[in-house]
Amino acid sequence: MSEEIRSIHSGDNLEPPRSHKKYSVHKFPSKKSASKVHSVGSLVCRICHTNTVNEGLISPCNCKGSLAYVHLSCLERWLNQSSRSYCELCMYRYSAIETKRYKLCEGIRLWIKHPRNMRQFKSDLVIASLLTLVTSGLIASSLFGMEYFVIEGSKVGLQRKWIRLTICLFLLIVMVGYLITIYLIARDQLLPWYRWWTKTVDIRLLLPPSICMKMLVKKREGSVQV
Repeated sequence: MSEEIRSIHSGDNLEPPRSHKKYSVHKFPSKKSASKVHSVGSLVCRICHTNTVNEGLISPCNCKGSLAYVHLSCLERWLNQSSRSYCELCMYRYSAIETKRYKLCEGIRLWIKHPRNMRQFKSDLVIASLLTLVTSGLIASSLFGMEYFVIEGSKVGLQRKWIRLTICLFLLIVMVGYLITIYLIARDQLLPWYRWWTKTVDIRLLLPPSICMKMLVKKREGSVQV
């Protein structure tokens, strides 16, 4: 989870163009023909670097050569860990379904529990609390002491309405400053969390039915051989 949060802070938000490419599944040759096609049989998944029998290799993006082949399970696991829905090499955007990994309350809880976010949250909370206490005390003292200020102002020849207008204008400026400060504090807390929360998704790739059928047949063949 920490890696996901750090990736959002780093601002890595590439939006590669969407392209279309037919998927293909590679089946490994039998033992009899393995010697004739050694270069094909030596292909492995570019993520796990294996060629398991139970799962065939697919070529889901525009990469060429040995980097074109990958296991579907490995690719989905890698995309979920990196919170991306495109190939980092050729920038091909996969056809996929994205669902939020965490619910609202769970996302807020996980974000605040992160050490770096916890320190910032505590400091902003202290600042907001002190600012609220000072502003509340200033407004209360001004309202309750307004008559005192009016009486004292009248002694020096100031009109009552101008004294009240000055006090109300002062309170308005204090309130506007307080609200702006609270808004900036809340924005600094909410925007990074919202970007992380919306980009932390579970990705499931969508493959054509023909490819899914070939993968199912390949898996059954592997289970029979075992």
